[in-house]
Amino acid sequence: MDRLGHCTLSAKHPAYNPYNYQTGSVWPHDNAIIAMGFKLYGFAAEAARIAHDISLAASHFLLNQLPELYTAFERDETTFPVQYIGANVPQAWAAGAAFMLAQAMLGFLPDAPRNKLYVDPSLPAWLPDLTVQDLRVGKHKLDIRFWREGEQTAFEVIKGDPNLVERCDIVSEVARLKTASDTI
Repeated sequence: MDRLGHCTLSAKHPAYNPYNYQTGSVWPHDNAIIAMGFKLYGFAAEAARIAHDISLAASHFLLNQLPELYTAFERDETTFPVQYIGANVPQAWAAGAAFMLAQAMLGFLPDAPRNKLYVDPSLPAWLPDLTVQDLRVGKHKLDIRFWREGEQTAFEVIKGDPNLVERCDIVSEVARLKTASDTI
């Protein structure tokens, strides 16, 4: 990916047009879904790269508010993303992209009926420390700090019941939960 986000259509496709609504623009919420998919399949670095690119794109917009969609050219020192004409700002699913990108990097997998929050955090070098406050899991509220220690990500529950939070391998846990739900 050499743009600030994955485009709706490959630049190699004959119909590619970065100015067009569906044939080359970048949609932040689509990118967040892609990042979460990468994380769930074990590609944490790829998920973090998407989060970085979308965050960098947001820095070019007023108040860091992501528009519904934007144009992104090949990246170099002279290019920057441009809001699509008519794109809504703020826009709910674009704003929600930030939360899903954070979920992908932190590997949040809530299991509210069982009062559990599984985490598989992998903070990238560009985001060495992150604290999540007032995170609700069922009827519980948590503050959790995450930080890098070398290539690993550590965490500490700084408010709330630490027994609710459990480190896991998200790929294995999703497979386990899917298998368990198949029997229902």
